[in-house]
Amino acid sequence: MQSKWFQFTPWRSQDEVNSTSSTNSSTDGAQAQATQADNAQSKQARSSGTGHSVHGNELLPFEEIYLSAGIQTPRLGYSIGKVVDMLSSEHIRDLPAETKRASLMMALDAAGVQVNEVLQDATLRQHALNSYETAQKKRLEQYELRKAQDNREIQAEMDRVTAQFLARINNNLDEVAREKDAFRHWQMQKQEEAHKMADAVALCVKHQNTQPEDESVIALRELASSVDPYSKR
Repeated sequence: MQSKWFQFTPWRSQDEVNSTSSTNSSTDGAQAQATQADNAQSKQARSSGTGHSVHGNELLPFEEIYLSAGIQTPRLGYSIGKVVDMLSSEHIRDLPAETKRASLMMALDAAGVQVNEVLQDATLRQHALNSYETAQKKRLEQYELRKAQDNREIQAEMDRVTAQFLARINNNLDEVAREKDAFRHWQMQKQEEAHKMADAVALCVKHQNTQPEDESVIALRELASSVDPYSKR
């Protein structure tokens, strides 16, 4: 995110050389802080056996970022934060912009503070925030990549297990179909056998039509005429 303070080049030019080393140190400090956070996550991940952090990285408050970047409170305590508080004061905040600016310049002059000191402090702090943001964005992208890889592995495992269960289901259905076919074939043979016996029974009954049918003949007739409902499926 581009800083609006970087637009004040005339105010910063005379301090450019002096602030370069401080700016670099703040950048390195913020990146080091992010690295330490990632290392802590890795240590926690190794202990949990997951290979990476179980929980997301907790982002630092601004003041901790400034401290980790090695930014010191300016002379007389007039940091950019103090200036922001001054401008938010109930005595100034509702004034017109020019009146507000004049009041600020008067207060800085009375305190013996140069405007460049305030602007340099603001620049250092914004450098620290931008560096921390860059480091955290990179960490987040890496975290997202790891989670995406986890999801791909989980999906692959789900597909493999699903395929195994589908194969078992299909195998069960095939076995049931084979059993049904075998049973239908037996039913056809049973019907054929029943018809043969029925034909024989009919001849016997016709030959002995003067005598009442005994129980065995009746049973054979029922067997010959019966049709199992399952055979129609």
